[in-house]
Amino acid sequence: MSLAGALWFAVQDDLLTNGVCNNTTSSNISNKKPDKQPSTSEPISAPEIHSVLGGLDDHFLSRWLHLNRQCLRFIIDFIQARFKKDIFASSHKPNLSEANILAALAYYAQGSLPNKVTDRLRIDQKTACEAVKATTKLLSDLTPEFITFPNSYNDRMGAAQAFKNLSGIPHVVGVLGYLHIRVRPPVLEERMYVNTLGYHSIMVQVIFDADGNLFSVEQCCPGGTPEHSVWENSDIGRQFSIFQHGHTWIIGSPSLLGCGHVLTPVETIRIKSNAAVQFNKAHALLYNSSQHVFGSLKSRFQCLQDFGSIQSPESVACMIRACCVLHNISKKFSVPLPADFSLEPLHPPSEVLNIMAEQQFDYMEDTKDEMIEMFFNTTENEDDSEATRSMREYL
Repeated sequence: MSLAGALWFAVQDDLLTNGVCNNTTSSNISNKKPDKQPSTSEPISAPEIHSVLGGLDDHFLSRWLHLNRQCLRFIIDFIQARFKKDIFASSHKPNLSEANILAALAYYAQGSLPNKVTDRLRIDQKTACEAVKATTKLLSDLTPEFITFPNSYNDRMGAAQAFKNLSGIPHVVGVLGYLHIRVRPPVLEERMYVNTLGYHSIMVQVIFDADGNLFSVEQCCPGGTPEHSVWENSDIGRQFSIFQHGHTWIIGSPSLLGCGHVLTPVETIRIKSNAAVQFNKAHALLYNSSQHVFGSLKSRFQCLQDFGSIQSPESVACMIRACCVLHNISKKFSVPLPADFSLEPLHPPSEVLNIMAEQQFDYMEDTKDEMIEMFFNTTENEDDSEATRSMREYL
């Protein structure tokens, strides 16, 4: 899970303590089972009927906000409760009413604010734009609460078991990928924003679990930045380098060859056995799941399709983090993906820096070779593998 159980219940307690959750909402969340699809046909309580959300039908919510009613109720209540705690100068405190929050969520879902939405919410464009800024800042600040890496041994082993069930690879706690979002960069900096697919982008380093929950989001930088450089300068990369997360692996692209704790495919010239071939197939199944995770983000939050003109990566980092927080919340409520969902294309590896060539002995690489021989040298037919079939169903 991307959000530890204790933290999730603390969030609920925070809402209930502040008296902002109605009875229907608190009951839905506290009794929530992770793998059960929330019902959208439950009767709406009297307080909900008189709310802005209560006046919107399910079709409108799905079409324009890409979220269901229970999820939206939680988001609204949580934002309003947290907003009351934040300290603002009274003269500059924006209005985050229910309608304004819904307008911000519609902007994330559509990438714009259609008049059909603002008219239905009965707010003007200027008010809606201010709400987007305030909501984005608040959601971005909530990143440490809703996007958490499994720091305890039990949480790591739970994540690792899920990956092992899917692929047969042990001790993997996450998949490392780079989300690219189209931008129009400053003219004098265009070259550094060109990614390996040939367009200008902002890239964000993301780690996710076997269910697509986000574990880590950081390092917003130009799309042409080498992946190994992003990893080594990230907080999570430094944590792994000092074994803060134990002897575990992160699945990564060939660009990260030689980076500690990042499990990359066996290079073609080093494949000496069938075990290495089978390992590479299992690795590809896990790594390619980034197509689904990033496709989910961009389909549900279409503001991530294209940011347009920017001045710096920092100027868009808040929006990306806000959408990632909402992604994890939507996963918690099992919100279906939009009908126009599509997979995100895989990016070819960026420049490969052969770090191993500078090292006479690499503990992690030797461990990787031993693991491959131990777990994959008996695999005879990948097509008949139960783990492979499970992963294909997931994709």
